[in-house]
Amino acid sequence: MIQLALMILGAIVHIVVDRSASRRTTGRAAELVLLWILVPAGVFGVFAGVGHIGPDAPEIAKDIGPDFIPSMFQWELGWNDIAVGLLCVLTFRVRNRGGWLDAAVWALAISYGGDLAGHISQYYIHDNTATNNVWAIPAEIYIVGVAVIAWAVYRRTTPRSVAILGPNAARGVEEAVGTPVS
Repeated sequence: MIQLALMILGAIVHIVVDRSASRRTTGRAAELVLLWILVPAGVFGVFAGVGHIGPDAPEIAKDIGPDFIPSMFQWELGWNDIAVGLLCVLTFRVRNRGGWLDAAVWALAISYGGDLAGHISQYYIHDNTATNNVWAIPAEIYIVGVAVIAWAVYRRTTPRSVAILGPNAARGVEEAVGTPVS
């Protein structure tokens, strides 16, 4: 729940104090919400991945459910969490926005969406009420739902050149050709 509170509070504060030229526009607000979903989810994903492959893997497996044991599955999950997490964290850099946001949102949605299906089936089919199984469900619903909605709003309300190439797209073209681009 701390992760969710951080995401919500961070986005609200960032929107309020934003000094960007496009502040208070729907597209900019969606971009900031998206960043406050992707970057914290990415950081937590990297930590989770390290946990799955590190020396605490047996304890983490037990926290997920009584039938889980450290296995090759957990090793693979750990590396997936690290890869998706790093992709999400790297969207923090302005020059990595553009298409990186698309890649990060869809990698996160597929990865967390699959995790969500697994946690729900573990809860309902296998009666797995372990804390890290049950509390993952609302977190993953929020993260995937808000990320996909914010991404859709961002893509609909942001000029295509900025959405694809990133916020500095026009400036990069200006520097390359030496004349202002309108």
